[in-house]
Amino acid sequence: MKGLKFLLFLLITVLLILIFLIPFYYSDINTLIDDVGEGHRTFTSVWTDFIGYFSHADGWNFLGFLFLAASILVMHGIVDYLVLHKLDKFYNGNFFWDGLMWFLRRQLSLFITMFFFMFMANLIVDFYSNIRIASDTTELTESKYTILLLGTNKFLSDGKSENVYFTNRITAVVELYKAGLISRILISGDNSKKDYNEPQDMMRSLVAQGVPAKLIKLDFAGFRTLDSIVRSKGLFGLKRLLVVSQGFHLQRALFLSWYFGVDAVGYEAKGSMNFTMFVREHLAVPKMLLDIMVLNTQPAYGSTGVRRKLNFGQKDMVLVSFILIYFSIAVYVSYDAFNFGKSEPEKSKQKRPRPAARKKGPIKKATVKKLSRKK
Repeated sequence: MKGLKFLLFLLITVLLILIFLIPFYYSDINTLIDDVGEGHRTFTSVWTDFIGYFSHADGWNFLGFLFLAASILVMHGIVDYLVLHKLDKFYNGNFFWDGLMWFLRRQLSLFITMFFFMFMANLIVDFYSNIRIASDTTELTESKYTILLLGTNKFLSDGKSENVYFTNRITAVVELYKAGLISRILISGDNSKKDYNEPQDMMRSLVAQGVPAKLIKLDFAGFRTLDSIVRSKGLFGLKRLLVVSQGFHLQRALFLSWYFGVDAVGYEAKGSMNFTMFVREHLAVPKMLLDIMVLNTQPAYGSTGVRRKLNFGQKDMVLVSFILIYFSIAVYVSYDAFNFGKSEPEKSKQKRPRPAARKKGPIKKATVKKLSRKK
């Protein structure tokens, strides 16, 4: 029974996650319905897309998945015990009421756990990156730097309003040039459409403010931060970089640089976040960890390189054993939290009625006669 409830919870949770992800791929529900009705979106196509995410995963990514999953399960067990254990008092023995309480408790536990995981992921990335970000030219220690300028749109979505992130990144590079700190510049951005060219727009703005065009190279396939970092090393051969962008963006960029073996520091361009950007950036960090640890996501054009295969012999056995033991303990801790109402140990602690004590009285004469005959 417990296992069936666990599977039911997973099924409903997956459906809720899919519903939550719909707005990221469709502007409204009618577009999704039209795609399904016209046969553009079927179960087979969804499954094909899902499998495609794992097409580059290898043994190391499988270990990464087990480690992340174990960490989330441990967090879930802790949250369930410390935060939600007090909800047991609302169970009253009614099957439907207890079922509803169990499901709501599970969803609340999942929400708190994922929030806790997102917080810890951002904390780790921030801790690594913030000490490597400079906000003034006087904080930089080397005499010359190779600049990686991360691209963004020149205008906002209306096509007319100025994008201050774009303007401030250009200003930051100009500051570095006037301070005599630039040896060359790589601008990496999106040029997926003919009428949309982030690197070209940035180059024109830099040249207009006095930066020589001969110092600048363009990467037109920097569709994402991961693409820009990987291609800067693999395609352009850059292993030491000064990355220029807003501070909240630099945190992910520097962590990716460390992961892919690029020695990088950051130079912060001015620009704050609104609430939407705040949510997006903090969700992007767990997505980044998923890309590099589980999916082995590759750039659209290029490759992260070939790494050695996981050796299940003596060389990697300690690491493999540790993660498998960690995952097993995590599954036990988390799975034990999926109780339907009160757990058996709690039930056993309930006081049982004591048997009635026998009343003491005079011994009957018949009993005395039987005892005398035996003698």
